[in-house]
Amino acid sequence: MKAWLILLALAPPLSAQVVLPTTGKKFETRTINGSGGNTGVSVNPSPKPPPTKTRLTSYFLLGDPRQWKSTDGKSLLGAIIAYEDSVIEFEAANSAAAKEAVDKAPPAKLPAKPTLIREGKIRLLVNQKPVEVPLARLSEEDRKYVSDLNARLPK
Repeated sequence: MKAWLILLALAPPLSAQVVLPTTGKKFETRTINGSGGNTGVSVNPSPKPPPTKTRLTSYFLLGDPRQWKSTDGKSLLGAIIAYEDSVIEFEAANSAAAKEAVDKAPPAKLPAKPTLIREGKIRLLVNQKPVEVPLARLSEEDRKYVSDLNARLPK
């Protein structure tokens, strides 16, 4: 064992050289589409989303908004509308294009003979949605209003 220590003491000291990796000053460019030096990498572009179909529905108001009363005493705020609608459908790539198309759309025209009463019902626009209401459910005052309005419309 002493011989081993003597040899170790006589041996020259061990030194290690540390080599640090260096960063290049110029980066190498690589293609990612499969052409060029790196053929193992490719990127497939995602397909474009299909254009959004947008539907613009215009309702024809035949009277001012008012409180409608039913025969059981309930009330409803709405405007009476014709049964005919103006519907325009178009495709747009995004919501900005859809808004632009809506702004450029021609104004809807009231039909020559709008339909106010169909199968004993009228339509009211309530909270921007059309609702059919049977005439029999309306108060006597509201039925008279509808009758007077219907008499004034072109036949």
